[in-house]
Amino acid sequence: MERHEELHLEELRDNLAECTVLLKCDNTIPLHEPCDIALYGNGARNTIKGGTGSGEVNSRFFINIESGFEERGFNILTKDWLDEYDKKRKKMKKCFKKELKKIAKEKNVPLYIAAMGEVMPEGEYNIPIDVKCDTCIYVLSRISGEGSDRRPIKGDLYLSDTEIRDIKFLNKNYKKFILILNTCGVVDLNPISEVRNILLLSQLGVETGLICTDILLGKYNPSGKLSTTWDIVADHQNNINFGEMDDTRYKEGIYVGYRYFNSLNRNMLYPFGYGLSYTKFDIKHIDSYYENKNIYIKLLVKNIGNYPGKETVMAYISKPNDRINQAGYELVSFSKTKELDKGEVEELTLSFDLRDITTFDNELSSYLLLKGSYIVGIGNRCDKLEKILSIDIKDDIVIKKVKKLFGKV
Repeated sequence: MERHEELHLEELRDNLAECTVLLKCDNTIPLHEPCDIALYGNGARNTIKGGTGSGEVNSRFFINIESGFEERGFNILTKDWLDEYDKKRKKMKKCFKKELKKIAKEKNVPLYIAAMGEVMPEGEYNIPIDVKCDTCIYVLSRISGEGSDRRPIKGDLYLSDTEIRDIKFLNKNYKKFILILNTCGVVDLNPISEVRNILLLSQLGVETGLICTDILLGKYNPSGKLSTTWDIVADHQNNINFGEMDDTRYKEGIYVGYRYFNSLNRNMLYPFGYGLSYTKFDIKHIDSYYENKNIYIKLLVKNIGNYPGKETVMAYISKPNDRINQAGYELVSFSKTKELDKGEVEELTLSFDLRDITTFDNELSSYLLLKGSYIVGIGNRCDKLEKILSIDIKDDIVIKKVKKLFGKV
């Protein structure tokens, strides 16, 4: 391996835990030291390092999750299950290829055309499961990418019946159970809401397996926050025009992602900005002020738990909606602490430019600061905010006037 590659990996190792999100934690993790484990799931051996198309990268090596645990000294007691799953997966892949050949023949196109963008969904199977020790880890993998959109079917966006059955059984029968999500996007976790520990590992490149193991050992503390809303998929707003061959009309307007859910005051499984830690933090607002068209918010963040960790604090704003529809609130600023030891405190400053919180008025072709009250809230997730500031504007202020180039739309 070239020296520049080694330096690149060293840089990644210290930052990858910040790309992972701890969704649930019952304080049985981290594990602290290697032990006997039961390892299950389609991603234990067939771990995914990245997406398809432009997301796919050829590499000299890849450490899957099974190898990562073994390299760190864990004793895996479920090799028979993993071997049997490999056999089932081989059969599923054979059937999948057969179906693709059938489609290619029906459409009278080459196989590679029929296969473009197609991803094999996780199938159904029966492999006996025994309780073998105190600690169990289930790795659930999904892949997508350029040309391979996720599909609302079992084994893709939805969990397969087999996955739901096995995850529920393992969560109930093992003293320590951890669900690892080796996915590049949302899966519907509603059917397994009782699971006690969930780590959204994502897909972290060539050392995915080692980083996963080091996080569970407590060497790194996951400190990422969700950039999407994870909720019951059936409750999401549907865009019936999405994916048309020639056109997609985004009729949802401003109500995209967390703006949609928050505007309806809806509870979410895991909202935008959500992310737990092995430790806990206290966030205290100490000052706010206006200077050079910017609002500044000063905060103190203290680690009040038992592990070193990092915390992200966000500021959201609620705009006047008397005349023009607005989302419930919008993200305007965020900042992350350094790694704080137990009891350590750091001062953070969040800021945003008033010109960046304008509203577009279609009739006037202008970006405006609308008259009324702007409410600022802070927090470490979008659905639990402390209101700290009200900005009152007496009259509409035109920030930018623009021209319509394409006539009436």
